[in-house]
Amino acid sequence: MCTFVYYNLQVMKKLIFAFIAITSILAACQHHPDEVLVDSTGNGGGGGNPDPCDPDSVYFAQSILPLLVSGCAQPNCHDAITHENDIRLYDYSHIMEIVDAGNPNNSEIMDVLYETGNDLMPPVDAGGPFTQDQKDMIALWISQGALNNSCTPDCDPTAFTFSATILPMIDNYCTGCHSGSNPDGGVALVTYADISAAALDGSLMSSLLGTNNYIAMPYNSNSLVQCKIDQVQAWIDAGAPNN
Repeated sequence: MCTFVYYNLQVMKKLIFAFIAITSILAACQHHPDEVLVDSTGNGGGGGNPDPCDPDSVYFAQSILPLLVSGCAQPNCHDAITHENDIRLYDYSHIMEIVDAGNPNNSEIMDVLYETGNDLMPPVDAGGPFTQDQKDMIALWISQGALNNSCTPDCDPTAFTFSATILPMIDNYCTGCHSGSNPDGGVALVTYADISAAALDGSLMSSLLGTNNYIAMPYNSNSLVQCKIDQVQAWIDAGAPNN
């Protein structure tokens, strides 16, 4: 009897030691999620982009929301306070109230964007209607399911031109507020002359960074990723060329 008990105690000790050893090895090899960070450059950390943008997809966070906030969700229009005609276009849930996912032809937002005359949206004094490319982008997003999706755009802070980098960024995030007959703050950002003047007098960067007593821009929207801000700064440092 004593021999049997002694034998079982030895077996239990071995099992306990084996369990401790295995646990220690697993703990040493485990990756901690809070140590896997995505950098603020617009690309993923760790030498690669963990969530790259599909060029054939339209992303709500990167393309649709900034455009609608800039062009529509402004004071006296479709912001949280005014919500003209009870339409709010500043977040996904409210935008989806006038979107039929998968069916742009049955989506109220597309009807509104193609209004004319006094019903033109956005109105002329707020920058005028979206371009055809912008309307097509919204229609494609709806056709693809009107997803609340996001991605991490590839971005090289040393690669930029006005036509391919700076102007599309301004058009998507800023022009809705800073255009028309009464641009916000009296600052128009439509033409190269407008944008370069704001760039060279320092107001553009101050607005993007929220420094020097400027309100951080884009207004009522997520700030640009750091890489995009770096591209603007690099373009300014190069003399803000019209390239």
